[in-house]
Amino acid sequence: MHSFSSRFLIVFLLLISSVPVYASSSIYGRLDLAVSNDNKTNGTITDVRSHASRVGIKGSQIFDSGMVVIYQYEWQVDPVDGDPTFSQRDSYLGLRGAFGTFLLGMHDTPLKNSQGKVDLFNDTAGDIKNILWGDNRSKKVIQWSSPKIRGFTVNVMTIFEESDEEAFSTSLEWNGKIGGNKAQFNLAFDSEVPQKGYFFDTIRIGTTMPLGESVSLGLIWQESEDSTGKYDDDGYVVSLKSKISKKTTFKLMYGKSDMVKQGGELSGIGFDYKLAKPLKLYLNYVDKSYTDTSKESEHIMFGIQYKFSFDML
Repeated sequence: MHSFSSRFLIVFLLLISSVPVYASSSIYGRLDLAVSNDNKTNGTITDVRSHASRVGIKGSQIFDSGMVVIYQYEWQVDPVDGDPTFSQRDSYLGLRGAFGTFLLGMHDTPLKNSQGKVDLFNDTAGDIKNILWGDNRSKKVIQWSSPKIRGFTVNVMTIFEESDEEAFSTSLEWNGKIGGNKAQFNLAFDSEVPQKGYFFDTIRIGTTMPLGESVSLGLIWQESEDSTGKYDDDGYVVSLKSKISKKTTFKLMYGKSDMVKQGGELSGIGFDYKLAKPLKLYLNYVDKSYTDTSKESEHIMFGIQYKFSFDML
């Protein structure tokens, strides 16, 4: 009897192991810590900071019909100060099929995502949100993204963040190659999207184009107006990224706008050094200036960034 049970168990394990599993799930994240020297009008300090470090779980499962369920739950963490311990980032449940991708939850707006890779100092003191509106991760959203056709994708988001208001964010994006090198173009609109107590209508045009095999140019032009008329300005960002060796990348960025603060100018220069595919060192210098000189600051950052992912299924 014992022998039969053992054989049965072995046969059963072999059978279930041969059944295809159409599911995947992983724990992933990014740790980004830097020593930062900040020179402000009230003095200079040196500190250790986390630049939007994060951890999350994501996955998908394919059903016999070809329908795919996708999910993600992501938190921003601060290994340096630990305050707040967790802050929710893009988190959603969705479906993907021949109709495209449909999701519900919290997510960056299509207009925010339209910045592509133009913002070379994203999540640091040099983030373009210092001079441009539109850096929104909205709650209570429904988003549909079309299937990619000839490199084009349409994204439409409805936002129910405010109980008495509906807002919309849409984009048309193209991803492809020019001269054998990767390129991107985005056209995005926001309608009544809430940000810092105001409701903004925004149009943004962005592109990343190759200037050869190792150099790319990024451009953003944007105009934003809030429903009260307090803010009605335009602005731009231009960036240049050049791979100067197999492991070293040079970054240069400049932006100007009166949107967030009058006379806003943002300048950045930096180097990334890739030690391995998921691991890099970076050295950045950022200058922020405004009409109100008391808001001006300079930042020198030396940091390390590590990305990780562990499959669970």
